[in-house]
Amino acid sequence: MTSINKLLTIALLSPLFALSTLQAQNSDDTLPLQEGSKALQFQISDNFNLNSFSGTLFSYKRHLSEDRANRVGLSLNSRYTTSDFPNNNNDRDDSIADINLGMEYTRMHYTNPDSEIKFYYGYGPGVNFGYERSVRDETNSKITDRSALYGISGIGYAGVEWFFHSSISLHAEYHGAIQVNHRRIKQTTESNSVENTNRINTTSFSLGGDGVRFGLSVYF
Repeated sequence: MTSINKLLTIALLSPLFALSTLQAQNSDDTLPLQEGSKALQFQISDNFNLNSFSGTLFSYKRHLSEDRANRVGLSLNSRYTTSDFPNNNNDRDDSIADINLGMEYTRMHYTNPDSEIKFYYGYGPGVNFGYERSVRDETNSKITDRSALYGISGIGYAGVEWFFHSSISLHAEYHGAIQVNHRRIKQTTESNSVENTNRINTTSFSLGGDGVRFGLSVYF
């Protein structure tokens, strides 16, 4: 879904919250941006599905004051697959297992917390770890690859937040990062009772953004 389509989706859904907005504006409810306020944050993705906003698993924000907050995002991804390729000459079995963990910790600052549309920016570090093991097992040989990944990043973002309800907000955010990853690869080949091992170390550097993120925050 393009950014324009997401904006149109939000615009079409906004009238559904008109009554909630009027009630929030005329109520004496406690303001959400204050010390101790907490929120779960969700990203609005394709077809208006909700995912974690910062990280794939969990996104959490806690306010230190009305204009400062901490945000934590956790990521967890894993898989395990096996494949069998039988034929008349050579049987082959493949398997792949991997796991990736990541965490982001950022400080948020609101420049105009009393305004209807609030501008904010944030920055902080991120770390990620990954491990992958793949095996290609044939009749006369077996190749095993083991890969370990370590990464560190510097994160920055800026966005706007609008409360259409006293405890629920919509926000749009530009997000960018500078990241360094180091990967260690160990490849072992077993053939005719002979084992050979190769080791490879690689380091990669990346700098860039991922466009606009649209999100929904629920305060409690």
